[in-house]
This record gives sequence, structure tokens and C-alpha cells, in this order.
Amino acid sequence: MTWQDELQKLDLELASGRITADDYRRRRDEVLSGSAGAPAPQQPQQQAPFAQPFRWQATPPQQQPQQAPNPDATQVVTPGQVPSPDKTQVVNTQQQGSDGERTQFVRPVTGPNQQQGGWQSNQPVSAPPPWTTGGDGGFGPMGDPTPGWIAQGPETFDDARERGGKGKVFAIIGVILVLALIGGGIWWFAGRSNTGGGGETVAETTQQTTTSKPKPKDDLEIGVLPGSPEKQDHIKSYEDIVSEKLLSDEENTAYATAGATKARVGLTTLPNGDVVQIITVQAKDATAAAAAVDALGALQIKFGFKPYTGGAAPAGVTAAQVDPNGNNKGSVRGHYAHKNTIVRVQVAGKDPAAFSKDFDAMLAAQITALPVGP
Repeated sequence: MTWQDELQKLDLELASGRITADDYRRRRDEVLSGSAGAPAPQQPQQQAPFAQPFRWQATPPQQQPQQAPNPDATQVVTPGQVPSPDKTQVVNTQQQGSDGERTQFVRPVTGPNQQQGGWQSNQPVSAPPPWTTGGDGGFGPMGDPTPGWIAQGPETFDDARERGGKGKVFAIIGVILVLALIGGGIWWFAGRSNTGGGGETVAETTQQTTTSKPKPKDDLEIGVLPGSPEKQDHIKSYEDIVSEKLLSDEENTAYATAGATKARVGLTTLPNGDVVQIITVQAKDATAAAAAVDALGALQIKFGFKPYTGGAAPAGVTAAQVDPNGNNKGSVRGHYAHKNTIVRVQVAGKDPAAFSKDFDAMLAAQITALPVGP
């Protein structure tokens, strides 16, 4: 038996599981060391340490002259030997002709159970390899469509960690985007409102500022009336005052001379029983209004009133009073001009001290609404 046959026998024993990998390497090394002293087979010509590359031709290949090794040429492993994982493999770098980039073919090894020119096997291996007979050490059969050991290595956990890390990264990015959108929305609404960047915002702000301003005061405005006010909405012009007979004929003449037009009346009863009446009438101008105030003050003296002594009347106001007489109530009347408006304030009651005090309060409230003067 030649050393090649012994190596083939060792291959079969290793494939059938009758020897271990360590025994296989040890016995292979013994066979190879023993084959060093065996006579080498005769060759037609001196050859390289390895067999020539195989050509699929009808005629046997011709010996090519040896050339220096070319690193770009296809390297061919010598068939017929089982490579040892513990030794460095030596490859043949022979070239065919002068073309170093041509592909070189491996000559198939022919054995007793193989045919020349193909890899057909006439009979199956007597025993299955050890990795398919239960001696797999728990890694599962190699012939499974999806062996379990493929997905059980450390790369499985690496993938899981990678997927988990990516998920965390995506979650963080999503939170950052949401916060950025919220911040952008706040800036969009608050920033534009503060800076006036949009025309609509400026217009709305201007409109709000305009509407928030107080309305101009009415030159016929009646001051705040305490107690129990009575509606006098039906009096809107000086003719209504005449028809209601609120003034004497001489007083009506003074108003008519001033060119009275619009009018308004306020009436209320105070908790102590004093009655308050305020009349505002629009004259044709400020000069006519001031002249009517002087005429009305002179008429009060003519009617038996005396200058007001219950308090100090403000400048520009003509005030006169009359004391109670029997069942007739006493009263205090005051007149002043506000621009082109004639203002009359009257408080009537039975107690001079009480109605004088009420007159001072009501006169002050009306002057707040319509100040004295042009």
C-alpha cells in the first residue's frame, strides 16, 4: 500500500468517525514522514513540487517551461491531500504559456469509485460524517435547511444590541423633533405677536387699541345719579322740556334766546327724601350758553332766591337757594356753561342743611362729567 492509499484510508476513517481529528493529524504526519524515504514515481520530465494544472482536453497536457512565480496568476491547490488546519498550505504558481491572468483548472483525483472527467460516485460512503450522527455537541445537524447553530452565535446578541441601540436613537430623535416643533410653534405665535412681523397681527393690535379707547364724552352727559333714578329717556330736545313744563316761562325764554336744541334730563330721589334734578341743554355756541347762565342766575334772585350760603360754589357757577315754607320744600339751584351746553343742577328738600350738602355732592359729580368752562 502506497502512502497515497494510506492517506485516502485515513480520510475515509475520519469521515466515518472511526478516528478523531487529533488521531487523523498524528497518523497523517507519520505517513507523510514515512513517505519521504519512499521512491518517487517516475515522471516524464522534471516537474515542480506540485502537479500540473488540469486541462479539459482530449490529449494530455504538455509540459510548460517553468517561470518565476507571478502573484497575479490563479493559485491551484494540489488535489489528493486533505489540507491540515495546523500547517501552511503550499500552492502551485505555474503559468500556462505567457498569459499570467488565465484561469487554471484543478485536475480531479481519480479513485476506485470515481470516473475520469467527472465527480460521479458509484456507491455511497459507508458511514455518514460525525456531524450528522448525533456527535455534534449540541449544534444541530449540518443538513438542516436552517441550522439552529447559525443563529446562536454572539452575532445574534450583537444584532439585538444594535437593534435596541437604533431604537433608542430613533426614539431620542423623535422626542427632539417634537420638542423642536413645539418650540417653533410657540415662537411662531408669540414671536410674531411681539415683533409685529405679520400685517394681520399689526392690524388686529391697532384695532384692539382703537376699540379700547373710551368714547368721547357727550356734551349733554348726566353725572352719576345715586338713590333711585327715574328714566327720562322721552326727553330728547328742548321742546320736550317745554311740553313737560319743567321750567317757568321766563326761563324758557332765556333758553330759547340761546338757541336751545337738544336736551337731556336726570331725576332721582335720595335715601333722605331729597329730590335731585339735572338738566342739560345744547345752545347754538359757547357765548350764547354763557349769556343764558347769567340770565338764569338773575331770574333766581327775581323769584325770591338768595345767594347760596350753604357751601362754596365753584368759580363759573351761579347758585341760589330758597328756604322751606310750610309744605313747600326749600331748594338750591346752580347754573354753569360747559362749552355750548347749559347745565342746571337743583336739589329740593325740607332740611336746608341736608339738601345743601346733597347739592354740593351732586354739583361736584356733574362737573366731573361736564367740566365748567368753554
